Amino acid sequence: MTASGDFIPTGEGNADSPAYPKVFGITLTPTVGGVLIALLGALGAYFLWSSLVQPALDTNQKFKQEIAEKEQQLLAQQETQKRIAEARTRLQQAKQLQADVLGLFANEQSVSTLLLDVNERVNAVNAGIQNPNQRAALSKFAINSEKSGVVVDGSLGSAVDNRLQRDVYDVELEGSFPQTASIIRNIERLQPLLIISNLKSELDSSTQKVVLDGRGRLIPASQPNTRITTSFQMDALVPVKNQPGVSTPSVSPTPAQ
Repeated sequence: MTASGDFIPTGEGNADSPAYPKVFGITLTPTVGGVLIALLGALGAYFLWSSLVQPALDTNQKFKQEIAEKEQQLLAQQETQKRIAEARTRLQQAKQLQADVLGLFANEQSVSTLLLDVNERVNAVNAGIQNPNQRAALSKFAINSEKSGVVVDGSLGSAVDNRLQRDVYDVELEGSFPQTASIIRNIERLQPLLIISNLKSELDSSTQKVVLDGRGRLIPASQPNTRITTSFQMDALVPVKNQPGVSTPSVSPTPAQ
């Protein structure tokens, strides 16, 4: 039996409740602790990101930009070097072309030997011919001082005015038509650039005879060779910088033997 008014609590009612620490009045229950730990982890991660990772990424990005800029500069330098090399190549080609073109013109040496060169062409067509009446001859070779001088009249094109000098020679040949044609062709093949103008030919009337036999028939073997006298002017063009004045004197050549 129990006494009236007495209360006997159960065993569960006597068990102690868990004691949680308190911080700033906040009881740190497991839930609250988990939240705080998560917040601390987030703050730590942000701190590590802002203090270590982000600066490293910024530095890395800066390096990448610098590398890209250096690569662009290198490509620009390579392109510049390529253009410089191409320009140098074109310059060398232009110099070579200029040298080739200037090589076509006469120079002091080729002008000084021009008489000898022409006389050699005359002697070449006389090879094997013993009869002096059948041999070609260079009867005149003299410089024309009045027509010689620096080109300024545009006759060769305005681009060469004051850049070329013209040495004009009066030339006269005697010989048969085949001999004369051969000599002129060979003169045109000479190394210096020569211009032949005012070409005139006259027949030698003394060779226009017809030999007949006693019956009035033509004797082929006795017919004289028709000879012509051909005169022309020959211009030797010399770059002004190589030969500023006419230096070749007038000469009276000895006829080719």
